[in-house]
Amino acid sequence: MARIERPLRVGVIGTGGIANSHIQGYLKAENVELHATCDVIESRAKGVAEKYGFKHHFTSWEEMIKTADLDAVSICTPPFAHIEPTIGALEAGLHVMCEKPMALDSAQAQQMIDVWHRVRGTHHNLFSVGFQSRFGRNAQTLKRFIDAGELGDVYYAKAAYLRRRGVPAWGVFTSKALNGGGPMIDIGVHALDLSMWLMGHPPVTSVFGVSFTKFGNRPNVFNPWGKWDPAKYDVEDSAFALIRFANGAALQLEVSWVLNLPKSSTETLICGTEGGAQLDPLAIFQEKHGTIVDVVVPEKATEGQDASREPNHVHQMIAWIEAIREGTSPLVLPEQALTVSKIVDAVYTSSETGVAVQF
Repeated sequence: MARIERPLRVGVIGTGGIANSHIQGYLKAENVELHATCDVIESRAKGVAEKYGFKHHFTSWEEMIKTADLDAVSICTPPFAHIEPTIGALEAGLHVMCEKPMALDSAQAQQMIDVWHRVRGTHHNLFSVGFQSRFGRNAQTLKRFIDAGELGDVYYAKAAYLRRRGVPAWGVFTSKALNGGGPMIDIGVHALDLSMWLMGHPPVTSVFGVSFTKFGNRPNVFNPWGKWDPAKYDVEDSAFALIRFANGAALQLEVSWVLNLPKSSTETLICGTEGGAQLDPLAIFQEKHGTIVDVVVPEKATEGQDASREPNHVHQMIAWIEAIREGTSPLVLPEQALTVSKIVDAVYTSSETGVAVQF
C-alpha cells in the first residue's frame, strides 16, 4: 500500500477521562486533523470539541461514522460500550484504536476480531487495542535486550500492579455488568500484556487464578479516590494467577485495588537462563566471569528514544498514526489483546471453580 500523505481525519467516541490521553497523542502526531467527537452527553462532546479544535461533535456514534468522513476512530467509552462502536467502525472501513480492556469478556473480543477479519480484505483497515505500557522507554529497551538473546531462554516472569488503597470509585469500575470485573480487567490487563509481549507471546496452556472481594462490600473503607456504594460493588478487589505456557514458561500475576500492603507498587520481572531483568528501574542481572553482575541502565541512557519525554499514551498514538500512514501492523495486534481477555476470563472462572482452566 502507498504511504498516505494527506491529513488523517480522526474521531473520538467517548470523551471521558481516557479520551484526553488519545487526543494528546493525536495532537503530537504529524498531519492529523481532529475531525469529530462523540458522547452520549452532548455538553461533554461539544466541550471537548471546542477545547481541542475538533470540527464536529455528535451524540450518536452511528451518525458520526456515517456522516463525518473519518479515517480512524478511538473508542474511549466504558468497557460495556466497546463492542458496538468498534464493530460499526470496522464495518465502515475505519481504522480502530480501542481502549483497554478490549471488551467485557473474550466472547465479545472474539466477535470484534471476527468482524475485522471479514472486512479487512475489502477495507484494509487496521485494528489495535490501547496497551500503552509497551511504548515506555524502559519497556522498549528491555524488549531489545530480550530479543537479542541477552536473557537466554525466558522461562519465568512476575507481573504485579498492586494498590494499597486505590479503588476508582467513579464511573462504572465497580460494576461487573458494565466494567467486566475489578482490578484484574482494569489494571491487570496492562501488567499481563506487557509481560507477555516481553516473553514473546508463547501460547497459553493453563491458568489457575483466585480473586477476592474482601473490602468492596464493606462500608467506610478508607480510599483516597472517593467512596463507592458497597451494596452495588460486585467485582473483586484483588486477584492472583499462575499462567503456564506451551514452551514450559510460567507467569505469576498479582493485582489489587485494595490490599493490606506496606505500599502500592508495580513490578515486572523477567527471568531467563542467561540473565534476568526488572523494568523499573531498568536493570539486567547476569553471571559473568565467575561472579554475578547487575547492569543498571541509567535513565539518561534511554533519552535518545524519547527526547521529548512524552507519556506512553502519546507514543502509542503517534505509532498508531504512523502504522495507518504506512499500512503496517500496529505494535499491539488484536489477537494478542484477545489472548489477554481469554486469560482474564480464565482467572475469574478458575477462582469460581477452584481448578485451573485448560486452554
